[in-house]
Amino acid sequence: MVNIESLFTYTVGQYEAIDHLLSMGVGAHFAALVFFFLTSRFVAPRYRTATALSCIVMVSAGTILYGQSGLWETAFTYNPVSGVYEPAQATFSNGFRYVNWMVTIPCLLTQLLIVLNIRGADLFRTATLLILLAWGMIITGYIGQLYEVDDLSTLMIWGAISTVFFIGMNWIVGTRIFRAVPDMPVTAASPMRKVFWLMMFAWTLYPLAYGIPYFEASATGVVIRQAFFTVADVSSKVIYGLMITYIAIQRSAAEGFEPAMQVTDLLPQRGTVAS
Repeated sequence: MVNIESLFTYTVGQYEAIDHLLSMGVGAHFAALVFFFLTSRFVAPRYRTATALSCIVMVSAGTILYGQSGLWETAFTYNPVSGVYEPAQATFSNGFRYVNWMVTIPCLLTQLLIVLNIRGADLFRTATLLILLAWGMIITGYIGQLYEVDDLSTLMIWGAISTVFFIGMNWIVGTRIFRAVPDMPVTAASPMRKVFWLMMFAWTLYPLAYGIPYFEASATGVVIRQAFFTVADVSSKVIYGLMITYIAIQRSAAEGFEPAMQVTDLLPQRGTVAS
């Protein structure tokens, strides 16, 4: 598979910008993995699966980005005569991202439903529907990007099909969030609304990155594309996971889970006297 990344030469600044973006993505995900692991003890058992899913997302996304970073470094070689990085024998591909999304997006959607306190048959039914929509979005997007080098019309047709799944998925997510917010503790309700808008921001960056070959097929366009991908990855996984964990802790504290109450200052620390 050949993506537009492999078609161009890059200045030192352009090459290093992408290299640094990918490295930042790796660092952010593995740092967040440590945080989620350490804070899981403050989350009540009924919400702890959401934190475990964040750990899975961090490992999966961080590993893929690590591979992408290494692939970027082997896909180009520096030409000291011309002063630019030129394509080498290895081929850079964004296809690995789509494989990763098949794992991470179902996890992200499921952990959202868990902190919304959706349980039992409703959880299974809603999660199944969301995962099927997510997979439809990812698979059709994957097919489309196969054509980004030689058939831009087909690229955009598959992109439009993928967008149908994208809209359906986000409609259900928004409906379930705003339906649940009135019944949530005040300390969790406001962050949950912000989670929705974070998702809309981050997930919109992915189709923008997908369309770069159509609108800006150049080395500069590639830098913009990888910036969109990295910001979207960090926002939709790391920042999203931090917010989900915060909401889970707040819900745990409101329901009387002592470790969460202590960390949120709702319970006096041992050795202090309540006023």
